[in-house]
Amino acid sequence: MEVRWIRDDLSETVHHYRNGEDLYGEQMGAYAGRTELVRDGLSDGILDLRITGLRPSDDGQYVCIVKDGDAYDEATVHLVVSGQWLD
Repeated sequence: MEVRWIRDDLSETVHHYRNGEDLYGEQMGAYAGRTELVRDGLSDGILDLRITGLRPSDDGQYVCIVKDGDAYDEATVHLVVSGQWLD
């Protein structure tokens, strides 16, 4: 099974997971060390992406692409980042 989260507007990889391993080599530098595929629900088809250290630039559309053998599906999620930012 392969799960890839990408930024819709940039078409760049935010997180890539394949056959039980996180593949960080293709990840956008802006997300390095900040993402994790939550595995608790994988067997139930729950493919949540956790992003830590949220930034205003994380706001936007993300696409989750899933491939499993010949099966393929995708879903789009819009993340809204709001709050007070301290410099």
